[in-house]
Amino acid sequence: MKLEKKHLFFILTLFLVGVMARYVFKDINLDLDLLRESLENVPLVVIENLEFERTISSDLWRVRVPMAMRRNDIVEVQSVDVLRTLADGKEWYFIGARGFYSEAAESADLAGLLGTLETDARVLNLESPYLSWSRSEDIFLFPKGLTIYDAEFLLEASLASLDAPGVIALNEGAVVRWKKIIK
Repeated sequence: MKLEKKHLFFILTLFLVGVMARYVFKDINLDLDLLRESLENVPLVVIENLEFERTISSDLWRVRVPMAMRRNDIVEVQSVDVLRTLADGKEWYFIGARGFYSEAAESADLAGLLGTLETDARVLNLESPYLSWSRSEDIFLFPKGLTIYDAEFLLEASLASLDAPGVIALNEGAVVRWKKIIK
């Protein structure tokens, strides 16, 4: 049985359309997968110049964040300034280069931390590469070390914690260097 040229041309056209459709749908599937993966990494909400105040246990907390991005239940900030004014008027001030807050765990982490703690006797400066806090424990944990200093001394600890009243626990000991004061 001989195929006419019209039929042969029609069959070849259908074959070519089928091959092209296969590659087009394959590309569409790849693009959809790529798009789906990209959308998972895009923040759901981006807020700039965020400032808020909250009173917790008679202490006033003021937080400033130049930019915050929310993905699922995690809020990521590029910089954060936290001022805690205690009920007695003393202030704690923290600056973090980068931070994360988990709504589900009610916890926060700050990297590149600098701060000051005002006590009855003096104002202490502190530095730490990392700070972790959770509402359930209500302590500030410094798992990568903590340095505290003022004009008279320098204290360095490899692991420390700070509770809400301001008691610092040096969990693995510390090194203290006293500076000579000339009067």
